[in-house]
Amino acid sequence: MKILFSCLLLYNIARVLSLNLDYLDPVKLQTKTSPKVQEDAANRIISKYLSYVKVVVNPVLFNDHKDVFSLRTIDGTLQIRASTGVAAVWGFNYYLKKYCKSQIAWQVQRVSIPNPLPEVDETVIANDRFRYYQNVCTASYSFVWWNQAQWTDHVEWMALNGINIALAPVAQEAAWDKVYTQLGMTRDEINDHFTGPSFLAWLRMGNVHGWGGPLSQAWHDQQKGIQDLIVDYMFQLGMVPVLPAFNGHVPKAFERIFPNTTFHQVETWNKFNSDYCCNLFLDPKEPLFKTLGTMFLTQVTGGTGTGHVYTADPFNEIKIEMWSTWLVEESAKSIFSAMKQVDPNAVWLVQNWMFVHNPLLWPLSRVQTFLTSVPNGRMLVLDLQSEQWPQYNLYQMYYGQPFIWCMLHNFGGTLGMFGSMQTINKDVYEARKQLNSTMIGTGLTPEGINQNYVVYDLMLESAWRPRPVEDLNEWVSDYAERRYGCNATARGWRYLLKSVYNFEGLNRMRGKYVVTRRPSFKIQPWAWYNSSDLFKALRTFVFIEENICDSDGYRHDLVDITRQALQYRAEQLYISLLSDRRSNSLIFSFSINRFFDAMRDMENILATNRDFTMSYWLQFLSNIRRMGLSSQDSFLYEMNARNQITLWGPNGEITDYACKQWAELFHYYYIPRWSTFLNLALDAKNRNETFDEKSAQRVVRSSVEEKFQTMQIDQLPSNDTRMLAMQLYEKWAYVSGLEDLPNRIIQRDPEKTTTLADTDTEGEDYTDFTPSIMYMHPTTTF
Repeated sequence: MKILFSCLLLYNIARVLSLNLDYLDPVKLQTKTSPKVQEDAANRIISKYLSYVKVVVNPVLFNDHKDVFSLRTIDGTLQIRASTGVAAVWGFNYYLKKYCKSQIAWQVQRVSIPNPLPEVDETVIANDRFRYYQNVCTASYSFVWWNQAQWTDHVEWMALNGINIALAPVAQEAAWDKVYTQLGMTRDEINDHFTGPSFLAWLRMGNVHGWGGPLSQAWHDQQKGIQDLIVDYMFQLGMVPVLPAFNGHVPKAFERIFPNTTFHQVETWNKFNSDYCCNLFLDPKEPLFKTLGTMFLTQVTGGTGTGHVYTADPFNEIKIEMWSTWLVEESAKSIFSAMKQVDPNAVWLVQNWMFVHNPLLWPLSRVQTFLTSVPNGRMLVLDLQSEQWPQYNLYQMYYGQPFIWCMLHNFGGTLGMFGSMQTINKDVYEARKQLNSTMIGTGLTPEGINQNYVVYDLMLESAWRPRPVEDLNEWVSDYAERRYGCNATARGWRYLLKSVYNFEGLNRMRGKYVVTRRPSFKIQPWAWYNSSDLFKALRTFVFIEENICDSDGYRHDLVDITRQALQYRAEQLYISLLSDRRSNSLIFSFSINRFFDAMRDMENILATNRDFTMSYWLQFLSNIRRMGLSSQDSFLYEMNARNQITLWGPNGEITDYACKQWAELFHYYYIPRWSTFLNLALDAKNRNETFDEKSAQRVVRSSVEEKFQTMQIDQLPSNDTRMLAMQLYEKWAYVSGLEDLPNRIIQRDPEKTTTLADTDTEGEDYTDFTPSIMYMHPTTTF
């Protein structure tokens, strides 16, 4: 046995030593533009905050194929020398955070640079070749309504955090529109195929078609303008834009156009009916496969150039008829072959979610076949959710292919304070130093942004920190000082670290809480922390001296923490309501009213900050309205915006998956549907009748959920955040008769790997907390 183990160890070491990274060399990929261009791009960003700065970009500074920045203050000027433009901007943000106690985050920023400048003489070398950013779903859950200015700001945020490789995900349909037209699809067929803007991520992966569409020419033109802008800006900064490639999925109209070609049927996804589900998958041995791949990639790269890295996810939450290892292998070969036909230096970036989502379809031998069908070093794997379900050891470091350790964290862009900060402060460093590791980068892969920035800030720092943070309590205190300009909330942040940000289980974290779920008496709330710690954190925030922490970041977080505390109370009151339901009508009615009291208070605190309002989402949508759309297009895009965050489908196929805790949603959606449901339950009790929950849910669907898609939504009145938060703390901090939520944590088992699907059938997780478990070496084959 020892001899066998030694042989396997030597084999793995030899495999890693033979890893070909010639095509994943940042020295080549990040120097598509000259040092002068990169210097100018970096200076344009930095000069927004500091005029006394000198930037020098020189690729010679790369250290072992890794970005480097050097900071020095000389005669009152900050001197930045860096390997690339993005490294220079990264270095500036490093200076802001460490020496100026400042922060530039997603929704808020506070930059305060002392005069004279703090002294610095420091050089930082990146830990890995790459810092990756984005999930294929982020374009739909967070970026969908953005204009060029918002995209420009976000590319600059990426540079400030050292991200050197990221998806450039927009305008794919503009390219496909041209390809489909050339191949003979009619305009009606194209319109029937394209989804609306909010659902494009799943059109691209072959999950759905048509829902919320069609797309107008004005949409295509606007998206193409954005794509050209952001790709060019990324090149200017020395970033690698990841462009889309053909993944095998084609419209149903192809059966008419190519009657003698073999197609495979895609099975139903999330109960979408045939009007919107189940495209075709082109047989990978068909000559048309390479033809389509080259046509599409030629269109995509024609106006922008290429960074040589392309993304394609052929089997993301997908099962295809005739499913077999042969199909997997040949598809991989054909996808990569089409990439290489257009770009001989192509590298395929692939998410590992297809394996994680349904491990029974992916026994180890099939995964290995898929990954090794592409030459070593020509596939880059995103280990998409390493912080909770890492797969790199299960798949033996992806059988020699390089991978990126990613933190997914958020699904659907939902709100709710949670994170695994202790885990990411440990596991990413351990994975990097494993003897046989093929890890060449770290990444952020949230489905939606604008939540829990503290978790992402810590994760971003793992790209340069040589070792884990020694004291996370000290780190969160420093984080708060950068964000607020004061250190008065340090104790509160220690309580947050101890509670909401100390999750280490395997449960699905989907941000769906009682208040945002479809009403039911079968929901089982749970938590991994004590409410007392959360309310101690809130107490610190509401009772600090007035104006001492007056900043956008403080006001944002005060709303968020108050919302989290009330959310917890609402779930406790829901459990009390379940118990009181068995009592008399007066007690049940009292319990219902307390539950609604908490929900109304959530609405009120959310309304005090635009970051927590639906108007923020609809304001983004107004960017699209200014394109001169027809009344039909305006209606469709408004429906897209509302449907995605509520029903997610024509029949509520993924109801509440992308739910948002925004003030208007409480006022017009969450409270009315719970009110309808509970009033029906109370009425049945008063009549001494059996309550029919499913019938009540049908009433909720027709009277609230469907009505919301088109109803008038007005701006809600707003109060002073700090004053209201203090009142709500005094009201809710001490409530008798409420026990902490039950702890239903699914513990990790080192002998097993656990995967949980990123889907949610209605009612599925009301009662079922048991994950599907796959042993380390499944033998299932198909």
